Amino acid sequence: MMIKTVLAAFVGGTIRNINGQFVKDHPHSYISDEEHGWKAMTARRMDLGSFVTLTGNTNASNATTMMAPFIHSVSYNYDGRRLASGSRDKMIKIWDLDDNGGTVNQTLVAHSDWVYSVDFSPDGTKVVSGSSDHNVKVWDLVNGGTPMTLQGHTRDVNSVAFNPDGNTVASGSDDNTIRLWDILDNGALIAILDGHTDWVRSISYNFDGTKLASGSNDYTIKIWDLDDKGGTVTRTLVGHSNRVFSVDFSPNGRKVVSGSLDKTVKVWDVVKGGTPITLEGHTGSVQSVVFSPDGNIVASGSHDNTIRLWNANNGAPIGTLNGHNGTITSLSYSPDGSRLASGSWDETIKIWEIPSALSAKPSTTLTPSSTYALRFLVGVFAACLGYIGYSRFDGRQILAARYGRLSTTDTDAEV
Repeated sequence: MMIKTVLAAFVGGTIRNINGQFVKDHPHSYISDEEHGWKAMTARRMDLGSFVTLTGNTNASNATTMMAPFIHSVSYNYDGRRLASGSRDKMIKIWDLDDNGGTVNQTLVAHSDWVYSVDFSPDGTKVVSGSSDHNVKVWDLVNGGTPMTLQGHTRDVNSVAFNPDGNTVASGSDDNTIRLWDILDNGALIAILDGHTDWVRSISYNFDGTKLASGSNDYTIKIWDLDDKGGTVTRTLVGHSNRVFSVDFSPNGRKVVSGSLDKTVKVWDVVKGGTPITLEGHTGSVQSVVFSPDGNIVASGSHDNTIRLWNANNGAPIGTLNGHNGTITSLSYSPDGSRLASGSWDETIKIWEIPSALSAKPSTTLTPSSTYALRFLVGVFAACLGYIGYSRFDGRQILAARYGRLSTTDTDAEV
């Protein structure tokens, strides 16, 4: 079948040199490399496991050097119009997004060390953050003021999450525990979930807040049944051969996806049990995993600087998103599934358009006016004849397929 390709290339926005806090004594701190410009794009027939590829090269005329902190966490709010980010500068930023980009609406400052994790409340009025200062903070985005500080962890807080009811917060820590906090009772401690034998790296609530998944350096994932007094372990998922860095419940609560230092992604059926689906392809540790809002796609971000998209039902690879020049630390889908935000050690956040055809391209470029630069790649696209479904390309309909790719370089060390 003849394939017609439409090519377009442009780079938008500028990056300003902003005074950002920079951690000089940390071995991973560095100055970012150049902005990317576009040179050529190609499109080809798509079958399951292959994809339309757009390739680009560095354009010296658009090169910009900046100093900024590593991004540890990104989180969309309920309507996809705002994004929260937490980073190594000890700050949380709230970004107002639109079709043309976005701006920093609020900068939240109170932590005394790196911010590892952020999450919006279900109604978007609050943000919870976890930090290497051992504290959890709950921020009121409407009324402002001093954040509620939840103290009790004795080591770094790696992961935080709001319960879907918005009244409870969970936090996972290097002290091997998960803590549950009552936001309505001024952050009172509800319970300590003690079951892992090493650091708790990631936590995720199911859709109704009755279960919690946790991933740990002890190589396991635990599924907790929660009640008013705390929770008990109902399943321990064993299959990874190294530390589990990230977990996420599927939207219907039947599956959990996990990413590990062993470079694999696994999809577990927590209702039926059995052997998980193992997704292999990353060449570095998998730092972040997330289900799409419809549960059909798994996205994974890795130390190999790439994001991969997978069929969540059978594990088939869909495609690879290239564009970051450092470890991808965090992924967050917009609620409608049309965009994917990614945070990285390359000191940028990127937003990717994810059409229903399971393809993607980098989207707009943001130029912040406060303490550090957030860069988005303004896109390129390829449109080709044919129908792109979840499993095949049969040429019966016309649909635009968009997928972004930039050259990257590998980093040297695993964490």
